[in-house]
Amino acid sequence: MRRPALPLLLVVTATGLAAAGQQIESTAISDALRPALAPALPFPETQPDGTAPGGAIDPVWTVNWPEAGELLVNVVANPENPGNRQRALKAEEDIQKAAMASQRQSLADYEQAVSDFQRTGKVGSIREISLSDDGLAGERFDAESQLTIRAELFDGTHAFTVATSQMPRALPASGGGPALIIRVVANSYRDAATPDGPGQARFCPEQAWVFFGALRPADITRADETRVGVSVGTAVPASRGLVVRISGNVELVDRVLRQADWSVLRARLGG
Repeated sequence: MRRPALPLLLVVTATGLAAAGQQIESTAISDALRPALAPALPFPETQPDGTAPGGAIDPVWTVNWPEAGELLVNVVANPENPGNRQRALKAEEDIQKAAMASQRQSLADYEQAVSDFQRTGKVGSIREISLSDDGLAGERFDAESQLTIRAELFDGTHAFTVATSQMPRALPASGGGPALIIRVVANSYRDAATPDGPGQARFCPEQAWVFFGALRPADITRADETRVGVSVGTAVPASRGLVVRISGNVELVDRVLRQADWSVLRARLGG
């Protein structure tokens, strides 16, 4: 016997209403991001070509505010600023050194593979050169030349993994602001070793996660030598929380944590 269509229609309608409700909440958070962060980011808006308005060279930073409904804010170094240009040139020198060292290693791997093939008839592995061969200098320069701020609503539990040699720390919250702040300092770490050789050196940027809502204490556990797992759950199951992830330039991370008006976001979440 054919099933009646009504129950299915009811399910679809309920799902649509839930999605609409979530969109309304996301829009409310999006609308609050600029007034919450503006006190900490008094920079001119980024132009389409990545420069400051009118090609001005004085601003060190520019900010790309989110469109309606978006939950991402980007702060970038003004490429026309003389100080930024000097830092870029210095970083390019270090990046080129790292790339040349990687090329030399790849050539040595190739010569060794040819020798092994001539001796044993078996082909050995040859390390490929990739964008990651910019080395620590390139990754550090990228991290220090920008700031990324992303807000995300979550239901029940928010869990993530950080690649770092330093353990993240849970910081006490201040009255009227976030419920919890988790922060990891900028540091270098090394990928896990492989049969082809030791792991590659990597850079972990300065990062902070700012949580809002009624939350349980954070669970921070080292998964292995390079990865740390973090989990934050709401005190009431299935209730809604908000996390704002901040990553990039150390001074800007400090600035946002100290000067943002977090009460604006807390109010939008109903707290």
